[in-house]
Amino acid sequence: MHAAGLDIFVLISGSFSIVATFPLGYLALGSFQDGRELRRIQIEVAELMAEVRELQHEIHIDQKDAKTELVQTKRTVERVARATQRRRLPRIRLDFTPSDDSL
Repeated sequence: MHAAGLDIFVLISGSFSIVATFPLGYLALGSFQDGRELRRIQIEVAELMAEVRELQHEIHIDQKDAKTELVQTKRTVERVARATQRRRLPRIRLDFTPSDDSL
């Protein structure tokens, strides 16, 4: 009888161990799928970051070109302003009043 009780204990504990592995297997499969999804997202983020760096480089070049053009425009405006400044001649006042001699 003692052996039968041990057999039942082994059968029940073994069955419980087998049944307990199913949720662990499910969790392991879910973790594996989540890991693959995470890797896919990481690759996508890396590609987006590379694109952002490329755009930042282009923006930097455009800003540098714009600054150069602004400096050139400022110099041109200053040159035109200097060239178009009128030098004022001294004012001479002429008075055309009739003199008493002509009457």
